[in-house]
Amino acid sequence: MNLSYYELLEIPETATHEEIKQQYQKLLLIHHPDKSQSSLTNSEGMNKTEKVNQIIEAWKILKDPELRKVYDKELKATKLRHDGLFNSEIDLDDMEYDQETNSYSIRCRCGGLYIITEENLDQGADIIGCTDCSLRIRVLYEAVSEH
Repeated sequence: MNLSYYELLEIPETATHEEIKQQYQKLLLIHHPDKSQSSLTNSEGMNKTEKVNQIIEAWKILKDPELRKVYDKELKATKLRHDGLFNSEIDLDDMEYDQETNSYSIRCRCGGLYIITEENLDQGADIIGCTDCSLRIRVLYEAVSEH
């Protein structure tokens, strides 16, 4: 499984620019083959050069506010799209559309709501959780291409 840039840098997704920078510098010192006195492979069996390249790639994205914003959006969509367990499949046509919020919703058996936004759908998300319980559903829909 691929680690997120946040996991790779061992920081929370809420980390500030300064926290990201400090952790980036710390990890470079630990993993850089020229700086580190340890073997050329790390505990995961990864070549230290590969690890350093991943750390640098993560820094390049997370240091730039615009690139980080895009990355965070993609990361969120990936988490929403995660093929985890779900309890039922619901067709998008069976859900109520709310024009004010640009979202679709349907009641859960617990009384809570399943809500998915048009933005979630555009990002490819199809599994959503109930607002009140742990149940999740897969929303069935076909993406419409814009020509």
